[in-house]
Amino acid sequence: MFDFGRPIDGEPVMITAPTRPTLDLGLILRRLWHGAAYIVLGGLLSVGLTIVILNLLKPTYTSSLQILIDPADLPVIANDLSNRSPQADSGVSLAESQARVVQSDSVLRRVVARLDLAHDDEFVRTPSTNPIMITLRRTLGLDAPAASRDPTNIALDALRLKLGVRRAERTFVIDVYVQTEDAEKSARIANAIGDAYFAEEAAARMDAARRASDALTGRLTALRQGVEEAERKVVHYREANKLVSTSGRLLSDQQMSDLNQQLVGATIRTAEARARLDQARHMRTGEAGTALPEMLQSLEMQNLRQQYATLSRNTAELAARLGERHPAMTEQYAQQRDLQRLIQREKERIIDTSQKDYDRAAASEAAIRKSLDQVKVETAGNDRANVGLRELERELDARRTVYETFLRRARETSEQERLNSSNVRVISSPTPARTRTWPPSPKVALPLALVLGLALGAALALMLGAGRDKRSSVQRAHAPLGGRSFRAVDA
Repeated sequence: MFDFGRPIDGEPVMITAPTRPTLDLGLILRRLWHGAAYIVLGGLLSVGLTIVILNLLKPTYTSSLQILIDPADLPVIANDLSNRSPQADSGVSLAESQARVVQSDSVLRRVVARLDLAHDDEFVRTPSTNPIMITLRRTLGLDAPAASRDPTNIALDALRLKLGVRRAERTFVIDVYVQTEDAEKSARIANAIGDAYFAEEAAARMDAARRASDALTGRLTALRQGVEEAERKVVHYREANKLVSTSGRLLSDQQMSDLNQQLVGATIRTAEARARLDQARHMRTGEAGTALPEMLQSLEMQNLRQQYATLSRNTAELAARLGERHPAMTEQYAQQRDLQRLIQREKERIIDTSQKDYDRAAASEAAIRKSLDQVKVETAGNDRANVGLRELERELDARRTVYETFLRRARETSEQERLNSSNVRVISSPTPARTRTWPPSPKVALPLALVLGLALGAALALMLGAGRDKRSSVQRAHAPLGGRSFRAVDA
């Protein structure tokens, strides 16, 4: 036991509390200088390792394709089935949807089939025949089932991993990236994706037009039967009610119109014949030399009146020269009386002819009026029957309009199978890349590797220098105190 009552020889020992270390730039530089070999070695090792890794890694090359998706299709025809006229806020959604279509299985399968990627070693790896690897895969459950070993599906999955599709913000441009181990293959695949996308869009539009055309064609049969049935009803109704039509008008209506026109003409002719008869009767009491109206003139009457006028003039001249009682005047007067009788007989003939004309005109007018009255009675009955006829005709017109619309639409959709109105085009074609995408270029990788190696070497130099300084401190702390000691006694 330590005896506190006994004096201690030697000088007193001062114990001080440990001080917090401070950052000493000189110390750090001294440690880096002593570890310069580690720094240089780290940089060289990092550069050498990077060179080895760059030589071991397989380079990959990226080719890109840019497709412009216009939300509005080309206005080729007015009734295009797939014509897009989007709203202002739906264009972006349409572009995003088309970006999904580009990377869809339907598009990529076309690319796999066209380029025969199912037999490309980069896309379909040859399965390992090593029994150890086969057993290990089976043990870990990594062996794919038989249904999933289709080369086409494997190539499709590999192509999807090597494909990148994105749309730049606030644009309708879709960027398609393909990264493979061959620059020419990347460009060829990107170009094939563009062609497959256009082919898929055309096929989708054609399929939509074909389905619409088939649906319309199937419906046309029922519509045509409906039109034929409506036409038969109209024909049967016309036959049952004796409603005969010509040029789109009922025969009774046309007859009434014609009879009205005939009645007007007959009335005029009757009035004219009556006027001629009255004038003929009025001229009966007139003198032989009296002028007659033009309507009562005839060649016979004109000759007789001309002879009478000549004879009257000659008789007057002879009477003035020979006198009224001369025997030659008796013959002249006798000739005048004969001509007067002939003229009077011609007047009676004209009166009789005018009477007959008047009777015929009046009889014709009466007959036309009678026919018109009969047609009016028939038309009144037809008007009542027309109510049902017009209803049947309206039904027929409605069915015919629908049928003609469907028939025209079916023809349009049939033609749209051969028409592509989409406004989509390639604005940047893929070309083989001049530089590889992965691994990075040595111009970039080696400087980074050098900096990283130097940093690791500097860290190692600082760690080693700190360890060395710590060991020196411990050795100094355990060195002999030069005669200063503690005495202790056992209890």
